[in-house]
Amino acid sequence: MPFTQLKEEVAKELGIPVQFQRYWIWAKRQNHTYRPDRALTAHEETQSVGQLRDRNSAELKLFLDVELCLDLRPFPPPEKTKEDILLFFKFYDPLKEKIRYVGRLFVKESGKPMEILTKLNELVGFSPDEEIELFEEIKFEPKVMCEHIDSNQSFRDCEIGDGDIICFQKSLRNHVSEQYRFPEVPSFLEYVHNRQPEEHQMVVPISDSPTKIPQTIKVAPADTASTVDAQAVDDPASAQFTWTIDNFSRLNVKKLYSEVFNVGGYKWRILIFPKGNKVDCLSIYLDVADSASLPYGWSKYAQFSLAVHNQIQNKFTVRKDTQHQFNEREKDWGFTSFMLLSDLCHPEKGYIMDDTVIIEADVAVRKAN
Repeated sequence: MPFTQLKEEVAKELGIPVQFQRYWIWAKRQNHTYRPDRALTAHEETQSVGQLRDRNSAELKLFLDVELCLDLRPFPPPEKTKEDILLFFKFYDPLKEKIRYVGRLFVKESGKPMEILTKLNELVGFSPDEEIELFEEIKFEPKVMCEHIDSNQSFRDCEIGDGDIICFQKSLRNHVSEQYRFPEVPSFLEYVHNRQPEEHQMVVPISDSPTKIPQTIKVAPADTASTVDAQAVDDPASAQFTWTIDNFSRLNVKKLYSEVFNVGGYKWRILIFPKGNKVDCLSIYLDVADSASLPYGWSKYAQFSLAVHNQIQNKFTVRKDTQHQFNEREKDWGFTSFMLLSDLCHPEKGYIMDDTVIIEADVAVRKAN
């Protein structure tokens, strides 16, 4: 199909005249993110869709850039020079704990972020002189990378280019940041990244289950062992729980739960995704096991660490610490990208020995700050 024909079909489908359409090629960066990288040239638009696809690693991902008037009618896009860069903007509200896309702008590479602050305030209905802070959303997987932007440096010096995402929010310089759970963009993105999405329990087929009948996914007692090291009381405020999973490479389930252990008046368990929760990493969470039977409005604050033991050299054990206010909406919390599956499964790195993985949870239930 000629690319010109594709543009005509888009015009029919979306009501955007051909002369008002500008297409950008998406590109995969070294950090494995995808961003609009450059606009198609006039010569490229004379080629066929197949030719463009073949020249872009056998795939063609496009971003349609359209300029709109105040009455939302499209008009011809302005000419883009080498000095112009296309940026996308999101606004974060720490009070509502929401982040949303608010628009895109062309800026000069030699320009400074401080020169567009008034425009950004306009995008969200703030007064022109509202003090705001800017952050670059660099990547989200396998871990969040989001850095503060110095508004007095040029975009070039900040290494910001076409397709980059900038998040902004009201400055908290004259506010008490402790009143917010996630006061700034990086902490909120970490929260979103670590949040375990709610799912319906999945029933595994008979061939995957360690018993003779289908059942909800959990670790069979014959395949795992666990120990609890705690104070000499029935329900301590802190405890260490060790979970040994045998036949790890033979697991053919989406997620697994450990046995239940008690800490601070609540029943807890470890939840893992052996093949990763939509990422190429081992995903590990701490879960409130009896959340369905708890009274309405329950809430419990816990500080905890999760670890995968290195069975050759303990100093290479992977351990991550976090804290969370568990409640009805967020009954589990942890790390979607705990460690790369390639590292976990590497035969010489010591995380799997005799097809066994050892996972540990240190949990301390505290009063919320």
